[in-house]
Amino acid sequence: MNDPGNIRDKVRLILERANHPNTPQAEAETAIALAFRLMQKYNLNDADVKQHEQVNSQNDEIEAIEHSIFGPYRVRRGSLFYVIAQAVSCACFRENRDVGTDEVRMVAFGTARDRHALEVLFQAAELLALRMMPPGDRRFRTSWWHGFNAGVGKKLTKEQKTIFQETPGSQLVLIERFERASSVMFEAEPSLSNTGSSFINNTDAYGAGHSAGMSFSSGSNSLGSWQRSLGSGSGSRG
Repeated sequence: MNDPGNIRDKVRLILERANHPNTPQAEAETAIALAFRLMQKYNLNDADVKQHEQVNSQNDEIEAIEHSIFGPYRVRRGSLFYVIAQAVSCACFRENRDVGTDEVRMVAFGTARDRHALEVLFQAAELLALRMMPPGDRRFRTSWWHGFNAGVGKKLTKEQKTIFQETPGSQLVLIERFERASSVMFEAEPSLSNTGSSFINNTDAYGAGHSAGMSFSSGSNSLGSWQRSLGSGSGSRG
């Protein structure tokens, strides 16, 4: 089980199963949670899972990626990106310089494995949001998004606790990676400050969104349908 090749193949199969259109919601939720746990526990990165490029899986260098988000609710989706970044030991901020009004640009700092986990989980969370967002006006849906983001954050925190219990010492490793990522981020952007805030306009919508976020899963939607409905996001290395 601890052979890197076996673990890599298992995670790839789990992610494929979670994204299959015929996978039931409950099974997809379990699959995404297990993939997240294995990726964090065994330090899998982009090359390990996707095999798209040859990257040293032991490389812990902190680098930055930019992820541009377009379409409806892009600010709330940017907040979701931030929530997931925190869970996977990435430091993150929203870039406002030279950015158009139709774009939310998020910048994340972390190791290759943590940046990959961020991209995979963010895509899965957006797919779930598309499937579960209820009808309603913009105010209702904005509150729903706040609840959804909080629910996703709570679910990933719960999974982290499981990792810490299963692997003694892993908490210190993840904290150290986050601290290094934060240090590099503030060296690159010394003027950054924490201006986070939370607004709840509709408690029912917030509660519904929170419940949806707690069911974090890639669901049964395809990537294509997500891009058509929410607008594509794009990532690049800084």
